[in-house]
Amino acid sequence: MNKSNETKTTTIPESIGNDLLASIVVFLVALPLCMGVAIASGVPVVLGLFTGVIAGIVVGSLAGCPLQVSGPAAGLAVIVYDIVQRFGVEQLGLIVLIAGIAQTIAGSFRLGQWFRAVSPAVIKGMLAGIGVLIFASQFHVMLDSKPTGNAITDIATMPASIQKAFTERGFAKRDQREFRLEHLRIVGKLRREQAEIHHAVVDLLPVLDISEADQAAVALKERLEEKPEKLKSLVSQQQEIAATLADINVIVRGFETETNDKRSQAIIEALTATDEKMGDVVADLNEKNLLESVESQAGVLEAFDVYLASLKNHGLAAQLGLLTIAIIVLWPLLVFKRLKIVPAPLVAIVVVTAVAYFLSLPLVYVDVPTSLLVEIQMPDFGSLWSESFSGLVQAGLVLAAVGSAETLLCATATDQLHTGPRTKYNKELFAQGIGNVCCGMVGALPMTGVIVRSNANINAGGTTRLSAILHGFWLLLFIAVMTPILRLIPTSALAAILVYTGYKLMNPQEVRELKEFGSGEVAIFSITVLTIVGLDLLTGIAAGFALATIKLLYRFSRLRVDLELPTREGLPAALTLSGSATFLGLPMLANGLEDIPEALPVKVEFHKLDYIDHACIDHLQRWAEQHEATGGAVHINWDSLSDKYNEPAPAERTAIGAEVD
Repeated sequence: MNKSNETKTTTIPESIGNDLLASIVVFLVALPLCMGVAIASGVPVVLGLFTGVIAGIVVGSLAGCPLQVSGPAAGLAVIVYDIVQRFGVEQLGLIVLIAGIAQTIAGSFRLGQWFRAVSPAVIKGMLAGIGVLIFASQFHVMLDSKPTGNAITDIATMPASIQKAFTERGFAKRDQREFRLEHLRIVGKLRREQAEIHHAVVDLLPVLDISEADQAAVALKERLEEKPEKLKSLVSQQQEIAATLADINVIVRGFETETNDKRSQAIIEALTATDEKMGDVVADLNEKNLLESVESQAGVLEAFDVYLASLKNHGLAAQLGLLTIAIIVLWPLLVFKRLKIVPAPLVAIVVVTAVAYFLSLPLVYVDVPTSLLVEIQMPDFGSLWSESFSGLVQAGLVLAAVGSAETLLCATATDQLHTGPRTKYNKELFAQGIGNVCCGMVGALPMTGVIVRSNANINAGGTTRLSAILHGFWLLLFIAVMTPILRLIPTSALAAILVYTGYKLMNPQEVRELKEFGSGEVAIFSITVLTIVGLDLLTGIAAGFALATIKLLYRFSRLRVDLELPTREGLPAALTLSGSATFLGLPMLANGLEDIPEALPVKVEFHKLDYIDHACIDHLQRWAEQHEATGGAVHINWDSLSDKYNEPAPAERTAIGAEVD
C-alpha cells in the first residue's frame, strides 16, 4: 500500500503542487495508451484522445473515487472492435450513449455495489481472455499487417507473419526509403479521400423500402435533383484523385522500374490494378450511376489496401515493435530512481518515433486529420427505429455491464493504494455514465477506470481529484496544438505497447493464486478464457458466470455423511455431517442413517456442517425418535444445529439424546 499520504498533512498550496505534478505524469502515461487503445479498437486515434479529455475533465470532476483516473481501456477494446465491425464506426457514438445512459440509471438507483458481486475467477479470466485477444490482434498491427478479426486465426497466423517479417529485406538505400515513405503517405491520403467520397455517395442514396426498379429509379432521380451541387462537388473531387493517381503512376513506374526488385514489381502491379478500377469509379460518377458507383468505389478501396500493403516493410515495423517493448521492459530497471517517474511507454514512443523520423522508414504512421472536428460524429438517432435497434441496445448494455464491472473493480484496487477517501460506488458509476454520454455525443470511445493511470497518479503524489481533471486539460492542449507530432508516430510502436499490455493481462501468476482456493476456481478461470478466445467476450463472461453459479449450487447441495462405528462395546457411534444438508442431499442423509444398527447409541456431529434446511432437520428428528423407540440412544445438540438453520430449536427437540454424553 502506498503510504505517502498517510503520515503527513499537506497545506492547500502543497496539495495543488502535488496534484499538478501528478497530472503531468498521468498525462504522459495516458497519451500513448489513448492512441494505442483507439488503434486496437479499429477507430481513428483522435477518438481515443477525445475520450481521455472527457474522462479527465468531466468524470474527474464528478468521480466517486477521486484518485481513480478514467479513460479508454484495453479491456473494452475487444468489444468496441467487434461493434465497429458489426455496425460501423458511425454507430459507435449511439452505442456508447446507450451504455452511458444505462450506467447513469444504475448509479441513480444505487446499483453500484452489485457490480462488485462477481467471482474473482470470472474477472481474472475475463482480463486474461482480453489479454489474449489484444496480444493476438495487435501482434499483427505491430508488423504493419491487418488482424483477421478472429482470435484463433490471428494466433494461427502468427508464425507465418513472423517468418514474413524477419525474412523481408529492409531498404538499404536512403533514397529508396525516402521515396517509398513519401509514396506511402500520399497513397494513404488518397485512400482516406476516396473513403470519404464513398461515404458521401452512400449518403446521397435515398433509403428505399420499395422493390420495383422503376420506382427506385424515380426516387434516385429526385434525390439527385435535390442536391445537384453535392454531386457536382463529388465528381470534381473524384477527378482530382484520379488525376493524382495518374501522376503517381508515371513517377512510380520510372523509379520502381529502375530499382527492379520483387517489391518494385509488386508495387507496380498493385498500382496498375488500382488505376484500372479508378477509371470505373470516375465513369460511374460522371454518368450519375450512383448504385454502380458504390460497388466500384468499394472495389477501388480494396485495391488501395493491396497497394498500401505493397509499400509497407513488415520487417522494419517488427524491429521497431521489438525496440518499443525492450524499452518498456528495461527503462524501469536501468534508469536512476528519479527518472522512473517518466513513463516507460512514453520513452519508448519518443525513441522509436525519433528513429523512424531520422531514418525515413517506410511504415504506417498515425493518421490524424487536419481538422479534428471532422472526426466528431453526432449519434444517428434514426437508427433507433431501424431493424438493428435491438442489436444496438444489446451492444450498449454489454458495454455498460463490462465497463461498470471493470471500473468499480479498479476503484476497489485504487482504494488499496492509498489511505485517503474511500470510493462511493454509486457516485462513481453515475459519473462514468455521464462521461460515456458525453463520449457518445461526439462519437468517441467508451471509458472505464484504468488501474495503470490511477496507480501512476497515486505514486506521483496525487492527493485530490484535481490531478485527474488537469490531465484531461493537458490532453486537450496537446491535441489542439501538437497534432503534427502525432503524424510522426509509427502505429507499430503503439501496437507494441498493447502487445505488452496484453501479455501482462495474461498473467499466469493468477492461476497459481486461484489454485489456493481449489481446482474449481481454476476451472472457471480456464473456461472463461477459452470461451472468450474461441467464441467472443460476452459468451465467455456468461460461461464464467454460469460455472460460478453451478459451483455455488454444488457447494450448497453437497452433503457428506461419515459413520464411524465404535471400537468397543458401550461407546457411541459417530455420525459426522459435512457440507450443506439441503433437500437435494436428503437421499444421502437417509442412506447414512439407515446404515446405523438398531439399539446402538449414536452421537451426531455438526461442526463440519455449513447449512441445514428444514427438510433435513425434520428427517433427522423423525429418525431420532424412531431409533430411540427401537432401544438406541441418540445425542443431537439441537441448539448448535439451530445455528446452522438460523431458527431457535423447538423445546421438544432439546430433550432428545440426553442419555449420551
